[in-house]
Order: sequence, then structure tokens, then C-alpha cells
Amino acid sequence: MTDIQQNTEGGRVAHWLSGRRTASSTTPTPSEVDGFRTAQGLSFRCAQAAASELRPGWTEGRTQRWMTDWLRDHGIRAHLHKPIAAFGPRTLAPDSQWEPARDEGRTLRENDVAILDCAPVLDGYTGDIAYTVGVGENPELERAQDFLSELRTRLPERFADPEQARDVFAWVDGEIRAAGFENAVNGYVGHVMGHRVYRHGRFFTRFPYFPPARIFGYMASWHGPGFLLNVLRRLVFPEELGPLHHGPKTGVWAVEPHLRVGEFGCKFEELLIVDEGRAYWLDDTSQQRITIQP
Repeated sequence: MTDIQQNTEGGRVAHWLSGRRTASSTTPTPSEVDGFRTAQGLSFRCAQAAASELRPGWTEGRTQRWMTDWLRDHGIRAHLHKPIAAFGPRTLAPDSQWEPARDEGRTLRENDVAILDCAPVLDGYTGDIAYTVGVGENPELERAQDFLSELRTRLPERFADPEQARDVFAWVDGEIRAAGFENAVNGYVGHVMGHRVYRHGRFFTRFPYFPPARIFGYMASWHGPGFLLNVLRRLVFPEELGPLHHGPKTGVWAVEPHLRVGEFGCKFEELLIVDEGRAYWLDDTSQQRITIQP
């Protein structure tokens, strides 16, 4: 996929643009790191609270509303994107279809896997995370989670070394396939495995609206305008961790490797801080596992 994209005119332009150093490649200050840590902590609390409430019979739409209400009750008005709940086959991220459920979506069933993804903006800081849970015991899900945990342990070292970081997408893709999984990257527009996140100003921290779908399309309609404007003004490609990104990796990334495992998908998403010669996760909350009671 990478070679083909690079050999097209659009691919060559995207590859060149991805090498630009934008404002978002600036390393965050200690106080900014604390802000992102607090925002991420709230996101995981939301996802884990939702996972504890979930039972077979809940719909994706009900779960998304529950997460939205929980975040609003905790002071959130703005989001990078609307909360996403994906159950069963939708956890596979069908090609170009990773998005919030429309209307009620699928109903959670026994033995299903669910992915909960939310991205609130707290005091200007974005906490974009995803959390995978299963209904009852599921050895295949545990195997996928174990693989992702090991991958997570190794990723900071890859990002910290500029030479290795240039091709981190290809490295992750190879590790996923070598372990016998399929990379769900095709489920994401741009084939991305992550993206930069931002500290927003006061206006977009309190701006509760999303672009109307009838004008901007469904994809834009579930993303916050503050995030969309930041990505566009930085020419998109330096901000997306896709197969063509070869530019500097310093800054704050939401990293989200996503596996396809037979009939279900499994992913994690959390913030990675990349300094010069050093990269680290904010905490280990993502490694806490919850099993939904059948």
C-alpha cells in the first residue's frame, strides 16, 4: 500500500507534506503534559464507567448517549470527536467506516466484543482514547490484548529514535501481520494509525457544536471544529500517522493500533508524548481490563 501511494502524484505530494515541521511538533511543557494527563484520565474514567454499566441488550446509540451525558456531567462541552461505541462486527472497522453509530446501531449480544472511544476537551486539552472490552471470557480477545500490550511497551522506543520513527507505521504493520492479525487501518480515512492532538484555546474548549452533516458530510459532522481547523491549517499530512508520514514525530500523538481478529476487532488508543530522544505514555490506565457480565 505504501509503495503504491507514494508512486502516485497525490502520494508524492502527501509524502512531501508529511515531512513538514508544524507547530504541533513542538514538545509540550511539563504543565501541558499534566493537562493532557488529566484530560486522558477523564476519558478513561468515562470509558471504564460505561464498560461497567454495559450489558447485553444495550445498543451502540444508547452507549454513545450515556458516554456523552457522563462527560457533560463532568464539565465537558467540546470534543475532538463524538463518543463512539462499536459492537460485534463493527469493531472490525469495516473499510472507511470507523465512526459513531447512526441511530441505535447494533445491539450488544453475549460473547460480543465492544470498543469505546471518546475524546473530550478538558480545559483546552484533548484526551482521545479507545478501550476494548468483551462480554464474558474470550481467550481470543485476551490474546489480542496481550499482543497490543507488548506492542505498547515497545512503541516509545521506536518513536524516541528519529530514524526508527520515520517508518514506525510500517514497523507496526509488520508486527501486526507477523503475529497473525490483520491491520484494521483501512477502516480509517487516510489509513491512519494515529494523529496529533492539540491544546485548544478558550473558544473551542467551550464550543459544543459540530459541523452539520447536510453541508459538510457525515465524516466532518462528528469531529469538533477546533480539531478540524487545526488539522487543515497544518496541511493535514504532518498531523496524521499514516503510511506516508516520514516527518518529525515530536509532540503529542493519539496512537491507535487496531487489529482485526477473526470476527471482531481490538484496539487501544492513548496519548504518547514524544520529546527529543524520549517518548512515554502518560500512565498505564489503558492496561486495566474489564469484562462485561453476560
